[in-house]
Amino acid sequence: MRSRLLLLFCLLSALIVSISNQAIAAISPGVVHEGRAALKAGTIEWVPGHRDADFETAHYANWSWQPLQKPNLGKQKEGVWLRFAVDRDSDSASDERWFLSLKWPVLDEVQVRLFFPAENEWGPLMRAGDHVPMREQPVADLNLVFPLEVKAGEHAVVYMHLQTWGMMAVPLVISDEPGFVAGKIKDVAMISLFFGGMLVILLYNSSLFVFTRDLSYLLYVVYLLSALFYVVAITGFGQLFLWPETPIARRFYGLSAALCFFTPLVFATRFLSIRRYGGWVWLVTWVLMVYWATAIMLILLAPTLTRYLASEAMALVHCVLTMAAVISLWIRGNPSARLFAIAWSTLLIATIAHLLALEGVLPLNTLTLYGQLIGMFAEFVLLSMALAQRINVERERRILAQQSVLHASEALAIERESRLQAQQQALDVQMRANEALEARVYERTRALEDAKRGLEMVNEQLTRLSITDALTQLSNRGHFDVMIDEEIRRARRIEMPLSVLLLDIDHFKRVNDTYGHPFGDECLRLVADTLKQHGQRAGDVVARYGGEEFVIALPGMDATQAAEQAERIRAAVAALEPRCGEDRLQLTISIGVATLDPAAQSTPAQLLAAADAALYRAKHNGRNQVVVAEPLQVIERSDD
Repeated sequence: MRSRLLLLFCLLSALIVSISNQAIAAISPGVVHEGRAALKAGTIEWVPGHRDADFETAHYANWSWQPLQKPNLGKQKEGVWLRFAVDRDSDSASDERWFLSLKWPVLDEVQVRLFFPAENEWGPLMRAGDHVPMREQPVADLNLVFPLEVKAGEHAVVYMHLQTWGMMAVPLVISDEPGFVAGKIKDVAMISLFFGGMLVILLYNSSLFVFTRDLSYLLYVVYLLSALFYVVAITGFGQLFLWPETPIARRFYGLSAALCFFTPLVFATRFLSIRRYGGWVWLVTWVLMVYWATAIMLILLAPTLTRYLASEAMALVHCVLTMAAVISLWIRGNPSARLFAIAWSTLLIATIAHLLALEGVLPLNTLTLYGQLIGMFAEFVLLSMALAQRINVERERRILAQQSVLHASEALAIERESRLQAQQQALDVQMRANEALEARVYERTRALEDAKRGLEMVNEQLTRLSITDALTQLSNRGHFDVMIDEEIRRARRIEMPLSVLLLDIDHFKRVNDTYGHPFGDECLRLVADTLKQHGQRAGDVVARYGGEEFVIALPGMDATQAAEQAERIRAAVAALEPRCGEDRLQLTISIGVATLDPAAQSTPAQLLAAADAALYRAKHNGRNQVVVAEPLQVIERSDD
């Protein structure tokens, strides 16, 4: 089993290094580009304090701005202001989107505004951070992401106001939309590798606890869960997926960190039998457990008092004392202390490299940014190997017991009846040992099968994400193209009609230009929710076809029924009337309806072309209406 865990660690490490080598974008005090560099950023300047100042004051006041020398500003209780200039090439695509990502998601709040000197105007205020509900953030992402609406050939200055109670790191990345998606995939892949490996270790040790009833395995599983809680908090996964609107979520980072110090102490006390050794090692362990238990209680019940705990300094003291205690037990002959010391050293080295990178001593890249996760995974693999040694010890003891039985049977060989009795006893012992061994093999096999099912569930979730439109949570166009082909074949086979609705939001470009893309995205989501409410039959397929276009496949509906359904959808969309500030928008939609004759040999492209032609007629006739396609209707469509 130890060799399997070591092989798993080597494979995951190779994958992590491979991803890191492909995305080794050094995140330094400058702004890094991912994707095309058509949006150029200048030098970052910063100034501490001015907590209550507004953006206009930051722009016009005579503050002592200074260049940013390292990506870690330490603790800044009064907050920090950053600014840097951005210039977009005049020959870049006009519809190209850009994103500013701050890859340190545990900041309390980050406010961003763009100032355009040529027009002497400010862009809209954007807020993100773990104190800001996910619904109020401009982009739902693991990191803090802000869209940059800078036109071709335009010059702007980005102002940022950052506030947090902990360490303030500012690794900034500017990326175009393909670069942003690629970076997001790499970040999710890195963290998913960690979670996948941790899941295997968690299931393995949980199964060992169920089988052996050894409390050490249960305490180790609790330690694993604390580490997973910590990683979920620091990587942004928690706020994005688990607690996007939880009022006390801001405490989870400190709580998870305290648990990651407390739970390994409890585990080590049992696993290393520290109390049996006594002396200063037991005293230090007991004092540290009391301290971190107190910290956990204060975080949960009185978080304002945690500033008196000096937790950062105590964390350093904890690491030094723990390492000294484990080395002392190793020297005193504790058989498990050696692997425990190696495992703890691996995590400490990776954490030190991570902190040195944040201090500017080492390059801050994808590898060092996630170095603590790599070290943590290595630590848990080594600790699992240490726990697995117990099974080997028990097996060796069983072999010695069997040998003793054989020696006893040989000693009684003089007397036939005694020899036969001894042999029978030996056979009974062997049978029980085989039964126990078979039971253990069965439990291990079941644990591996559970782990396999867990990985299959993760793969199914990834498959669902690949066929879903990220903004509207509808099927995407690729999935719809596959489904419509299957539905046409089914309709011909069972001789049932198949109708397709092609829908387009009227004057949507005007909505984006007038109210901004965030509000336009909200309108798309409202329309998508309305379409889902009218496409809930078994077999109905609702998809985002592109931009503001949607498509619905309605198996079993003829042209009349489909037209009635389309009219209900049109009326429901017209009744939405979304509000932007004081303005209430009259949102309308045009719908083209086409129906497949089961006897016809129409292709999906022809059916969609007929629906598109009907949609064109609806828009040509004044919009906000439903038009049913005529048989084999083909019309050249012009832009909206």
